[in-house]
Amino acid sequence: MSSEAGMKSVRCPYCGATFQVPATVQVAVCPYCGTTIWLNTGQVFKEHYMYPIRVEFNKAYDNVLGLAERQFAAPEDIRKAASPDAGRIHFVPLYLYHVKVRAECPGNPEAGLEEEWVSRLAVKNPIQGLSINYRFPTRGRRFFEPRTLERGKYYQPDLDPKELLSEVTSRATLKALREAYNWCDEPKIVNESKWEGIVHYPFWEIRYSYNGRKYYALVDATDGTVVYLEYPIGTKKRGYLLSAAAGLLLGGMVIGAGLGYAIGSTTAGLAGGAVSSLPGVYKFLSLGVSRVGRYVLGERFAREDS
Repeated sequence: MSSEAGMKSVRCPYCGATFQVPATVQVAVCPYCGTTIWLNTGQVFKEHYMYPIRVEFNKAYDNVLGLAERQFAAPEDIRKAASPDAGRIHFVPLYLYHVKVRAECPGNPEAGLEEEWVSRLAVKNPIQGLSINYRFPTRGRRFFEPRTLERGKYYQPDLDPKELLSEVTSRATLKALREAYNWCDEPKIVNESKWEGIVHYPFWEIRYSYNGRKYYALVDATDGTVVYLEYPIGTKKRGYLLSAAAGLLLGGMVIGAGLGYAIGSTTAGLAGGAVSSLPGVYKFLSLGVSRVGRYVLGERFAREDS
């Protein structure tokens, strides 16, 4: 094993292939045979899985446009006027855990029992638009097929799977304890959870254009869910949004002034009404002045176009 420029060379002890990984990587996966190697000890695992690409580019792009045209501020002609620029698959690594926690009470060894399969992102900086809280499925995986990597970009895991184990078992531990407290006051926790292997999960990175501007989206390539979406803000709707922001601010000030007059302080009422309307004003104003809206896991908000 050698190191240079932040990278290190790893030789697979199973197939003999040599490949490069970032120097920070603790668990490497051979992209040629799928063997998982614990770099600190040289221990080898064969528990490497992947999820199949069930949604091809055309369907993923159609899902992007379908979601974009349902956004309030999106232009009405986005489906007709937009055009795809590029599509690329990203294989993102997950750690797979079998979580099994028991909270035992005297005479009842399984007073609280929690057992489930859990997946967690295995990289510190995942692909743009992918939330660390994204809920990955734990069923439907299959053994790793190296030839699939020819379709896109492959990521090596760079987080410690043992450190994540305590995080993924915490929820199960609390649930087991709550159940066990129905049986005794001081239950004993028995944690048999373990790391089961690595799973690579596919996402479509989609680039598309509308009226000469570029936009980005991220789509789950297994079930077609649009995880992240950038979409244009329609010119007419930008005007509506700016008017709505001004109307909301004015309305808040009028109501505040009325209340202030009733208590003998119109100025304080004006200020209070303006402040109370700011969250809504900001939402409409940010969409109105921006040229790019953004949708992330069901939440809509915008950023200024740079």
